[in-house]
Order: sequence, then structure tokens, then C-alpha cells
Amino acid sequence: MNPGLSSKGGSMRKTILFVFLLTIGTSLLATAAVELSVDNAQFDFGSVMEGSFVIHKFVLTNTGDESLTITRVHAPCGCTTTALDKSTLKPGDSVELQAVFDTAGYGGRTVTKGIYVYVNGEDLPILTLKMTGEVKSVADYNIPAGDLYLNFFLLIDLRSPDDYAAGHLFGAVNIPYDELADRIAYLPHELLLVVYDQDGTLGDQAAQWLIAQGFKSAKSLFGGLDAWIQGFGQALIWPPADAE
Repeated sequence: MNPGLSSKGGSMRKTILFVFLLTIGTSLLATAAVELSVDNAQFDFGSVMEGSFVIHKFVLTNTGDESLTITRVHAPCGCTTTALDKSTLKPGDSVELQAVFDTAGYGGRTVTKGIYVYVNGEDLPILTLKMTGEVKSVADYNIPAGDLYLNFFLLIDLRSPDDYAAGHLFGAVNIPYDELADRIAYLPHELLLVVYDQDGTLGDQAAQWLIAQGFKSAKSLFGGLDAWIQGFGQALIWPPADAE
């Protein structure tokens, strides 16, 4: 036997075996690839009036061969998404992703909003979802709900019901100081809260207490209703002093 031929034959067999194993390994990796699909990646909502909320549910399905975890859903300005019922999907599992587009500020434009889905802690999104359509401008006398919400604040009169009935700032709700703790569950954390009493004493205490409870935007009307009347008289006081 020729030693040279034997050596060459052995090297060739090793090369073939290496290529074969590499091919199998690559095939297995491809088989186990993470795959997340969606029923329809783009939702055309047609034409809507500014101020309306466009709501759509995308159905995400794990079409791969291994479990995956949806680690992040990024919705840029104007869009929000609700929490997923589950974030870990086994092969074949599906989950609904509800997206909400607030059209306030987009009147007179054709818009496309992207929503990006990330899995397994990856830096790049595995899916890009889109909501697209035309937003028509509202009339000058309309205000979109989103704009009103952004500018909304709650005015709270801390005085007794009798004092409140005798005269209070327009739009104020009456929550007597002693009842504030019992009503706190109904107050919105995300809005500006302005509290006032007659001279500002209880208002200051209430504002500090509310801030400690997590209402970071709570404020007290400096000097209370007395300071308001001193500066503006009966302006925005209801009922008017001359009302019967």
C-alpha cells in the first residue's frame, strides 16, 4: 500500500466528515431559529377624525421550534400598547397585542405609526407592526379628547359643604379635609391636583400629604380662597355673590 495515498485518503475522509457535521449543525441551528409571526403586520384604519382613538389587535404567533419571550414592545409617540396576557410563547402559541393610536395633533395628515416587538432580550426588533391612515382635522370649536386630557386638572375645595355651597371656584369639587383620606382611591395620580381651603393652612397640609402618597403633581393654592378673592374679587366664584 502506498503510504502517501493512505494519508491523502484519511485526510479526505476527515474533511468529508467535518463538512457533514458542519452541515448537520447548521441545519439544527436553522431548525431551532426563533420565529414570531403576525396575522397582519399593517393595519389600515382608513379615514378618522382627529381626537378619535384607533384601536387594533395584532395576533402574534410563535411559528418557530423553540419557546421565546417577548421582552419589550416599543410604541413611539402617539401610540400605546396594553400589557400582554403572556410574554412567553411556546411553539404554536399566540397572544394578542392591542395597540391604541391617539390621533390628537395629527389632523390633516396621513400617518404611519410603527410598533416594534423585541424577543429574548435582543437589541433589534423581530417584528415591525404598522398602523396607517388619514386623520381629518376637527372643526375649530372641537377639542380632541387627548388634548383635553393633557390639559386637565382637578380642583378640590377642602372646606365644609356649607362653605362650599356659599361660594367656590368654578369647577371645584368638594372633598372636606377630614374626608380626603377616604376619597384618595378616586383621585388620579397622573393629573395636576390643586387643593384649597379658606386661608391656605389646610391646603398646604393636604398638598404635602398627597405628595407623600404618590400624587407628585399635587399643589396648594397659596393663601387659599382668601388670596384669590383679594387678587381677583368674585371672578370665577360660583354662585355669584349677587345670586338669589
